[in-house]
Amino acid sequence: MTTLALNRILLWMLMDLERQAASACITVQAGKAKRVVHVKRGQLVAAESNLKTERIGDMLVAEGLLDAVLLEPVAAEAARRGTLLGEQLVSDGLMTSSDLLAALDRQVSFRMGAALSMRGVVSVDPSRGLQPSVQVPLTVAVAGAFRAWVPLGAIEADLTAGDDRPPVPLDDSAPALALLELGPAELRITRRLANGERLDAILASGAPREPVLRLAGALRAVGLWR
Repeated sequence: MTTLALNRILLWMLMDLERQAASACITVQAGKAKRVVHVKRGQLVAAESNLKTERIGDMLVAEGLLDAVLLEPVAAEAARRGTLLGEQLVSDGLMTSSDLLAALDRQVSFRMGAALSMRGVVSVDPSRGLQPSVQVPLTVAVAGAFRAWVPLGAIEADLTAGDDRPPVPLDDSAPALALLELGPAELRITRRLANGERLDAILASGAPREPVLRLAGALRAVGLWR
């Protein structure tokens, strides 16, 4: 069984691009699978994938938001009109514009999370001119991917590496922390980390495992805690 692991090279590049407010197109390729993260001036603006399951139509079907039997005819009509599938879904009254935007946000975040746990060759190219899908600071985008989409096994493997190190309390006054818009339960965990409590002690106290690990992984990924 292959152990899930974070793509530390990609993560380092993303955080460096945010620090420099720089632009780039980062590709991660493993065999035929390829994902591309587009960054403009330190913000995530798009994420591409050549995997069929990550196309917007297939994702909507998987989420139960689109009947599978409608996907092919809607896609065919979109191709005939020279428009995008999502735009055709809105035109046909199968989705609202706001629902489409939310779905596109999820798609970009999912692709980001998948790229962050993807073993493969990483390459960097100059930013390409393309229509932005989103416009999100990389700290927020990376943390959001960890909180929802990065495989839990990859997060656990990363968090358990170096468990013998003494805990370094989280700085709960860091401006970047406010950008993450943490919920009440996440804020409670954040306060415990800020007080220097170890992650294993928080888990042993009965706190829900997956949300705690995802939050800790997100905070560690963006450099707010280790």
